[in-house]
Amino acid sequence: MVRSRNRRGVTLLELIIALAISGLAMLGGVMLLGQLTDSDARIAREHSADATAGNADRLLRRLLIDAVATSDSAERFRGAERTADYLTRCDTPSGWSEPCRATLMLDSLRDSSAIIIETDRGDHYEVRRIAGAATFRYLDLLARDSVWVRRWGASITLPGAIALVSAVDTTVFPLGSSRD
Repeated sequence: MVRSRNRRGVTLLELIIALAISGLAMLGGVMLLGQLTDSDARIAREHSADATAGNADRLLRRLLIDAVATSDSAERFRGAERTADYLTRCDTPSGWSEPCRATLMLDSLRDSSAIIIETDRGDHYEVRRIAGAATFRYLDLLARDSVWVRRWGASITLPGAIALVSAVDTTVFPLGSSRD
């Protein structure tokens, strides 16, 4: 008489294979969660960098647009190829703006230049970095043909605009009431 063997239960080999498949599935899930966390951190860093750059650019433009012409010879606009010093309006911690003195400086290296703003209140901001060396130019609207000059003396009037000139690009910023 031949006995038929009915198998009930699981062999050790089947159990090991099932555990290995479960382990691989869990490893895939952990790796996926790690990638999501890394992506989240990268997006947060990029967002912060974009917000900082956007705020710095808005600050630069606003300080230039709020530039004030004055008859006081000590407060007049002065500009050179690497600096511009002028009277403008700065925000206060209380939420309003007050007259202040701002200085734009170009920190130029061979491969890049940075525009730095310092105010008489002690604020210091790097607002823009561009490739290559750069200089400032000033638009003289009072000249016969509106020319760009390398220096702006202590004139009672403001230049019409400031240009940031590099080897590859020129960016023009309107200044004071000339924006209208």
